[in-house]
Amino acid sequence: MNTRSIKYLAILITLAIACNSVTLFPKPTPSPLPTATTAPKTLHFENNLVSFDYPEGMRIFTAGDPAFNTYPFDIRLGGDLAIGLAHPYWIKFDSLYSSIGIFRYPIPPGSNLEATMQAAYEKVPLQNEIVEKSSPVTIDGLSGYEKIYRVASGPLWYTLRDIWLEKDNGVLRLSLSEEAYAINFQSPADMFINSLDIKDNLPPIELKPTPEPTPTSTPFPSSMSLPFENDVVAFDYPKGMDIYTAGDPAFVYYPDIQFGGEVVVGLGDASFIAFDTYFRSIRITRLPMPPGSNLEAMFLEAYRPVETKYFPQNGVLDANGPVTVAGLAALQKTYRVYSGEPAYELRDIWVQKGDVVFVVSIWTEDQPR
Repeated sequence: MNTRSIKYLAILITLAIACNSVTLFPKPTPSPLPTATTAPKTLHFENNLVSFDYPEGMRIFTAGDPAFNTYPFDIRLGGDLAIGLAHPYWIKFDSLYSSIGIFRYPIPPGSNLEATMQAAYEKVPLQNEIVEKSSPVTIDGLSGYEKIYRVASGPLWYTLRDIWLEKDNGVLRLSLSEEAYAINFQSPADMFINSLDIKDNLPPIELKPTPEPTPTSTPFPSSMSLPFENDVVAFDYPKGMDIYTAGDPAFVYYPDIQFGGEVVVGLGDASFIAFDTYFRSIRITRLPMPPGSNLEAMFLEAYRPVETKYFPQNGVLDANGPVTVAGLAALQKTYRVYSGEPAYELRDIWVQKGDVVFVVSIWTEDQPR
C-alpha cells in the first residue's frame, strides 16, 4: 500500500491516518525551574546608550548580534538592535521564544515618531491580532507610545509590548515579547523597565539589515521525540508527554466535550494534570460518515451541544474555516470555552479520508495549574 505524507502547518505532532500521515508538532512545555532558596543576584549593564538592572543568569546580546533570533519569525518590526537579553529557559532550538530588547530607528527628514511607528507596523501585517492596550506612556522622563497586543503562532500565543520613544532625532523601541507559559518573564521585564536609564547625546545610528524571517518552521529535534504506531496512525511525539492507546480509561481530559466515535490515540501533558485529568491534551478521534452526509454537515452538528452547554467564544488563534492538509480538504475550528474560573483554548481539525472522518483535538487550559 502506498503511503502519502500529510503535513499540518502548526508545530504540534506528527500524525499518520491509516495509510496517510498528518504532521503536527506541539511546542514542549518548558520544565519548571528548580525551587530557588535565594533570590537571584541583581546585575547591572551599561553602555553608551542605556543602563539597566537584570537578574543573574540572563544572557546579554550586544548590538547587531545575529543570535538575537526572535520568534515568531514573521513578527519583526525592523530597526537596529541596540541591546537584548533573555533567560536561557526562553531559548529553544536557537530561537528566542521570549525576549527583551531595544531597537533604534532613524527619523527621516519631515517625519516623526508616529510615522515611524506606523511604517514599522505596516511592513508586518499582524494576523489574529488582539490589542490589549494602546496609549501614551512615559519612560525615564521621555514621553512616548505603548502598544500591548497578542498574536497567535502555532498552538500558542505571544504577548508583545512595544514602547516607542523619541530621543536625539531618532526612535527607540523597547520590545518585550512573552510566550504563553514562559518561565519567570514578568520579574526581569519589570526590573528592566523600572531601572532603565537612557543616556543623553546618543551616538549616531548605524543601521544593519534586519535578518530575513526563517522561510520554514523550525524542525522539531529528533532527539526530543519518540515514535508511536498502531494499526491506524503513526507519529512522533515530544518526550515527556503521556500516551494512551485506544480505549484506555486512564486517558481523561477536560473539558469533557465528546464528538462521538472512537478515540484512536491520546496524549496528555503531565504538567497540566490534576485529579487524574489532563487539562492540556491532544487526541485523534475516528468517526464513520453516515450515509448521505458530508464533512460540513458532521462538523456543524457536532458543535450544537457545545454551543448549548459552553457558549463558545472566539479563541486567541481565531482561525476558523476551511484548511488544506497536504492536498486534503479539512475544516478547522478554534474557540474558547469557560468552565469554572479558567478558560480553555480549543482547536479541532476535521479531516475526511474516504468514508471516515478523523478529528484532531488540541486543547489547553488558558493558564497552567
